[in-house]
Amino acid sequence: MLKSSPLLPGGRFSAAVVLPALGIGLLAGLWLLWWQGIPFLFDWDELIYGSLARQMVESGDPFSLAINGEPFFEKPPLFFWLQALAMRAMGVNEWAARLPNAWVGGITVALLVAWGSHLRGVGFGCLWGMLLLTAYLPLFFAKTGLIDPLFNLGMGLGLGSLLAAEQARWVRQSGGVWLGVGALALGLAVLAKGPLGLGLPLVIWTGYKLWHPDPRPRWGESLGFLGLAAGVALSWFAVEWVQQGPQWVKEFMRYQWRILTTSDGHPGPVYFHLLAFGLGCFPWAALSLTQILQLLRGEKQATRRGLGSAGLRLGSAAAAVDLLQRVDHLLLVAFGMVLALFSLVVQTKLVHYTSLLYPIGAYFAALRLQSLWAGQSRLTLWEGGWMGLSGLFWLLIWLLLPWLGESQGQGLADWGMVITDGLTWGYLQAGVDWPLYTYGPALLLLLGGGVWMLGRQKGWGWAGLLLATGLSAQLTWGWVFPRLLQHTQGGAIHFFQRFAGSAEGIPAADLAGTVGLYGFRSFIPYFYGPLQVPYAASPAELSAWQRTGQMPDYLVTWDPFVAELAQLGAIQAIEQQGPFWLLKTSPTFAP
Repeated sequence: MLKSSPLLPGGRFSAAVVLPALGIGLLAGLWLLWWQGIPFLFDWDELIYGSLARQMVESGDPFSLAINGEPFFEKPPLFFWLQALAMRAMGVNEWAARLPNAWVGGITVALLVAWGSHLRGVGFGCLWGMLLLTAYLPLFFAKTGLIDPLFNLGMGLGLGSLLAAEQARWVRQSGGVWLGVGALALGLAVLAKGPLGLGLPLVIWTGYKLWHPDPRPRWGESLGFLGLAAGVALSWFAVEWVQQGPQWVKEFMRYQWRILTTSDGHPGPVYFHLLAFGLGCFPWAALSLTQILQLLRGEKQATRRGLGSAGLRLGSAAAAVDLLQRVDHLLLVAFGMVLALFSLVVQTKLVHYTSLLYPIGAYFAALRLQSLWAGQSRLTLWEGGWMGLSGLFWLLIWLLLPWLGESQGQGLADWGMVITDGLTWGYLQAGVDWPLYTYGPALLLLLGGGVWMLGRQKGWGWAGLLLATGLSAQLTWGWVFPRLLQHTQGGAIHFFQRFAGSAEGIPAADLAGTVGLYGFRSFIPYFYGPLQVPYAASPAELSAWQRTGQMPDYLVTWDPFVAELAQLGAIQAIEQQGPFWLLKTSPTFAP
């Protein structure tokens, strides 16, 4: 029987654990803030969320989820509330839209460092936290204005609290505090993104309890936990039902079912998420998968090392190993459940759907790294091979993007590759400047790879690679992504900003009149332009505008639709930016 546990309310948190957790958490928040607001918001999701928050700020109504005057049914409001608070303080801009995730990232890393330090010592805790923000996809997603970092924080904190409550039972404590924390965290996860915030952790916990049934759950505690989590989760839905009737809740549930049972326009192969993890979590994905396979094969050496201060607080070394094994098994179940659910059940394949794998994978990678550094094992052939292939993949991307931008597509023609698609050619011809320093991410990655080759069995070799990868990701965010988005979105953003009002953070309009969006679906107008911009997808919808006297003075469209509009009636081309056109309609325009 355990007499004490680092996971319990009665466990003592020493300064040696708290100070590193707070310090590294603060550094993580600053690391995420670095250049966070420089790129435009990505179309669609970032722009959808930023537009919802902007609407809240402009209307002063935090209970109204609407874009372009139409209700938004797809997500609950918690993340948008945080964005709106940031926009009230900083204005409507990219920095404010992404600021909540800098807070969330700092809190997440601080919790990982604290938890890891209690389990396996401060060195392991710090390594776990730092790995999370030195791989490409985990760092990129943590810098965005997407909901997933907050969603994952709620689910992770809920699962950790359930484990802490279980450990409290071993020392005959109630664990009620931890159950309350876990229920609150999971309820907030639902308010961030939807019912999966409660459903997925409960499925993971059920799988873990099948592996470790003792101590058995108490019905009273379980019902209290579920009641509190459901009460927090349903609070918003109840308010929405009272204010607007059942429509919002019904449409929300229809959307949840649609993304579960259909591809929703984003299909992919069954191995999509495993491949995304293996490539995106460079440089430590191979280490993580190796450690997982070793644990599944029953190799116990990874759980019998580095007990740190945990072993001193537990009743015995054997009890400490049992606790560490339970943590390993919970995270193994979580990794497998997330991967299986989104690979086999959910048909919509989007990279960020499995971002909960990132902190879990970083845990196993930290275990593997400690084993390598301690000389307990050596890097396998497949690990080195996959690291080489995935590193080459990213190196080619960081070389290709500046080269394509600098040559404006002419480089492809020089290699005998003829671009026949006018839209692609329009993107490449956007006239964006690509200085020589935009090759910096590729150079840093190359240098980091060289350092790693010299010291791949040593800590300094891995430190050099991780530092180079993290810095190259930051330079990509600040130097490459803004130019890439200038190619893909810059023209449309420029046009809609010319019609924007003079609200705080939004430049004053320099074109008089109304503007509409035709042909291509985008959420650019509702963050960078007027709050309401009509959208027409076909000539029939233009005809409806004409009949009702609602035809805008200007249209923004895509290159493929210009000829179609010219055939419909008299229009005047005002300006072209890449594949985007600003057109002036006239009274004789009669589609």
